[in-house]
Amino acid sequence: MASLQTVQKIGPVLDLFTARQPEWGVSEVASAIEVPRSSAHALLSSLVDTGLLQCRTRGRYRLGWRVVELGETLRNTVDVRSCAAPVLERLVDKFGETTHLAVMDRWTVLYVDKILGNHNITVQGARVGTRLDAHSTAVGKVLLTQLDNTELQRYLAMRPLRRLTPTTTTNPQALAEALQRIRVAGFAVDCGETVSEVNCVAAPVRDGLGSVVAALSVSVPATRFTRRRPQLERAVVTAAHEITQAVTQAHDHNPPAFRDDPSVIDLTTAGLQAS
Repeated sequence: MASLQTVQKIGPVLDLFTARQPEWGVSEVASAIEVPRSSAHALLSSLVDTGLLQCRTRGRYRLGWRVVELGETLRNTVDVRSCAAPVLERLVDKFGETTHLAVMDRWTVLYVDKILGNHNITVQGARVGTRLDAHSTAVGKVLLTQLDNTELQRYLAMRPLRRLTPTTTTNPQALAEALQRIRVAGFAVDCGETVSEVNCVAAPVRDGLGSVVAALSVSVPATRFTRRRPQLERAVVTAAHEITQAVTQAHDHNPPAFRDDPSVIDLTTAGLQAS
């Protein structure tokens, strides 16, 4: 049980390292995740051993280069981000508005890609790596539609739905009803629910099995949104379908290799070592 508890604390430790605060000390980590200093030191030392953290001078810790290596591994595999990138660019070229790609990670929206619009007045949007509440964002509501009723009730029971602007939905029943309408419509709209005067349209990206794996959105100043809303809704839904097709085709062309496949060479048994 002690090992499981340790593993469960690794995520919260890594979450502490942000662009705003990239460096942490042992006492600061202990206070932030509410564990004894000795436990925090043991966790940090383990993460240094794996390369996920590096120990700087004066006992300060930063993210390690292993994170970069893992990021490259993800980038070079068939993933939604690489499939979506050209579609995001085409949307920006056509409408000049900021586009985002987001996924659901540990019950929050994680923004994994973004292309800034090119209007004189444009939405800056969420930075890549930012996490936001799901209930107030168009991408978040699209991702929440993938949850079954049991998972949705668990999400709603975790914490109150925060009110970020006057238009934020904070009633759980109202959110559940809105999600049902989104499932039928095939897209979601955020009318200033996270940031006042910023409207968004989002649609789901699915894998080959039909599961929602990401959400694509276009963020528009409210002053430009109303007159272009129908056009933006159609364009975002179409773009999400394009990404879905790209993801499905990429996986079809890159089937997983299994150990009993004679075409797979086991580098260990072959006696080969990485240079």
